[in-house]
Amino acid sequence: MELKQMRYYVTIVEEGTISQAAKKLNMAQPPLSVQLKSLEEELGVELVIRGRRKLTLTEAGKLFYKRCQQVLNLIDLSVNEMKDIKKQTLRIGITSSNSALIQQKHILLFMRNHPNLNVRIKEGPTTEMIELLLAHDIDLGIVRTPFDASRVNVNYLSIDPMVAVGPASIVKDDMDHISDYRDYPLIVHRRYTSLISDYCLNAMQFTPNIHIQSDDCRTSLIWAETLGGVAIIPKTALTFVHPNIKTVILKDKELYTSVALISRRQEDLPLVTEEFMHLFTESD
Repeated sequence: MELKQMRYYVTIVEEGTISQAAKKLNMAQPPLSVQLKSLEEELGVELVIRGRRKLTLTEAGKLFYKRCQQVLNLIDLSVNEMKDIKKQTLRIGITSSNSALIQQKHILLFMRNHPNLNVRIKEGPTTEMIELLLAHDIDLGIVRTPFDASRVNVNYLSIDPMVAVGPASIVKDDMDHISDYRDYPLIVHRRYTSLISDYCLNAMQFTPNIHIQSDDCRTSLIWAETLGGVAIIPKTALTFVHPNIKTVILKDKELYTSVALISRRQEDLPLVTEEFMHLFTESD
């Protein structure tokens, strides 16, 4: 299998038909069809279902398209790095609840001290960061427990409590346990729903009123301010709190999470990435 065949296949998928792909590649349609057929024979699977107007990907075709993208992206990245070896690239992934971490003074100082550093940041949930790491799209992930750590190296940082965030008319200084909010609608990050629900049900003997689930702590805070509900988020995300809403740290240790740095196993980090990672481990 050649790289050009992968590029041909990606173009076919993205254009939707072999004829359109051939036009974009500035080649005749029959040779492109031959290349596609050759790929299917080599892989031993059918990649596409040929329709009158458009191709439909099989399950194998979808997976192969994803793998082609990963391989080609890695090749393109390597080529770009070789073109300007003097410029280092920091490729990190981070979850929304950890975004405030990169606003710390020593992180900002690091950036100022590396004016020629190319920084590539990808944001998303922890599960996505793990997949990006394993696919070599990032070199370091800044994520949060709980997650499956069986496939990555993990460096656990400080323990982080949950906080209740909402209107001052609801959130009071002495309301420092999740049970104090049993009668209020809660706004919870989706990945913490099970953690909070299980704790409330098993330890506190009540069913929490999880009114809204979000995929971003910043969204949870916006909803808390807009709808007057109570957002339950990790303390680290408090940088995004609006002055019109109040926060109280919850004392329920069962709800504590930990920030974690993840990297690929049996692989050395780029020097600049290792230096960046040490900023967190040394300040922890």
